[in-house]
Amino acid sequence: MADPNPDPPAAPTPPLDLPARYPACFDPSNPRPLKLHIHKDLAAAGYLRKETKRALAAYCLRRAYLNAMLAGAPRIDLDGQPAGEVTEDQAALAQAMLSGAVPIPKIRAERPQEPTPAPTPDLPQDAPLTPENIVTGRLELTVKFTQLPQPLPVKAGMKIGIQTDTALVVATLPPKVWKKLEQAARDWPSWIASLTGKLGAQAGSDAGAVVVLEQAAVQVFERKAKAAN
Repeated sequence: MADPNPDPPAAPTPPLDLPARYPACFDPSNPRPLKLHIHKDLAAAGYLRKETKRALAAYCLRRAYLNAMLAGAPRIDLDGQPAGEVTEDQAALAQAMLSGAVPIPKIRAERPQEPTPAPTPDLPQDAPLTPENIVTGRLELTVKFTQLPQPLPVKAGMKIGIQTDTALVVATLPPKVWKKLEQAARDWPSWIASLTGKLGAQAGSDAGAVVVLEQAAVQVFERKAKAAN
C-alpha cells in the first residue's frame, strides 16, 4: 500500500561559494590559475566531491579565468601561495577554448536528489577502495598513427594533434624526436608510430574530449607487406 504521506523530494544542494570561503585563492574579478588537483585540497577540507567539481568548473570555465591561463603564469593554492606554473600545452588549450576551436564544456544543472533505497545486508558487488588498498603509480597513454602530422612550431618543439575515435590527443615533440619521425616517413613507404606519454590536461566538450600528452616519446616501426603464399 502506498504511503499516504510521502516525504517531499530533497531540495538541490546550494552551490559552494568558493570566493567567500577562500578569498585569497578565488577572485572572480581578477582570477589567477589554480593549483593542479586543488580539488583534493578541498576534499581534505571536508567538502563533497560533487559540490567542489561543480564549483570549480563554474569558476575555471569562465572567459576571465581562461584569459589568465598564460604560459609561465604562477598557480596558487587555497591560501593564495605559489603552487606551480601554467605549461605551454595548458595555455594553448585555454586559448583554443577562447577562440572556439575547442568548445567550452557546458555545466549541467543539478537535479534534485532522489531518495536512496535502504541498504541491504548483502556485500556490494563493487566495494570502495580504502587507503590500505592503494599504491602510487603513473598513468600513461599510448596512441598509434600512420600519417605524418602537420606540426605547429612552438618554443618547446613541434606540437602535433592526433584525432582518435574518442579524443583529440595533443603533444609537443622535442626537435630530435620530430626529426626521427620525419626521417621514418621519408625512408619507409609504410610505417606506424607509437606515441607514449604522461596524461596531462584534459577537457571535455560536445565535440569530444581533448587530452594533452606530456613528456611525449615516439617509436617508429616499418610496416612490411606480407609475402604472398
